[in-house]
Amino acid sequence: MDGLFVIPLRQGPLWNFSYLVACEATRTAAVIDPAWDTAAILAAAAGQGLNIRWVLLTHSHSDHANGVAAVVEATGATVFVHESEANGLRDHFSGTVEVAVPGRTLPLGEVGVRALYTPGHSAGSLSFLAGGRLFAGDTLHVGGMGRPGPDRDAVEALWESARLLRALPPETIVHPGHDEGPTPSANLGDELRRGPALSAESYAEFVEALERSTGRSHRHDR
Repeated sequence: MDGLFVIPLRQGPLWNFSYLVACEATRTAAVIDPAWDTAAILAAAAGQGLNIRWVLLTHSHSDHANGVAAVVEATGATVFVHESEANGLRDHFSGTVEVAVPGRTLPLGEVGVRALYTPGHSAGSLSFLAGGRLFAGDTLHVGGMGRPGPDRDAVEALWESARLLRALPPETIVHPGHDEGPTPSANLGDELRRGPALSAESYAEFVEALERSTGRSHRHDR
């Protein structure tokens, strides 16, 4: 449909998703958030004849990034991460990274992957839009928004990210960073209908919805 094919790999004790995203025509691929069982990621790529060019990180938390070094060593791929996450990534990868420019479209064979700046869960969280698919990391799960991080402005940042993502076409397929919803993926229209935080019309409504979903107070001066 969109010239892409996607291989989700659910791995690790937190049911993380790593994704192989590839151009159907050229077999050029990216790995999004390689972690846990990198041998399985590389075997899946080899089985499909994929050439991994990019490692794309939604953020640098260990459960999303602990396989970066192994994938780069095996493939020579370029690591793409927001500058706010680069220092955190050093716990797992000491090589060269390409600092993300939000809005940039990365070439992936005959298609492209666009980086969206979606902070809140972490200061440098990115989501990746490829064709009609959104790889949202921990910004947006199936069934609700991700948890805000510890920064004082994290809730407001997550609110702005929600406003950005909900403006995408409703048929956009959301691929989350964890398999913790009713389905592994879902379209954005369904998420807007069932997600009060994502669909909130005001910041106050957003905060109230987050508090209901997380059981934590998120009330800070805006």
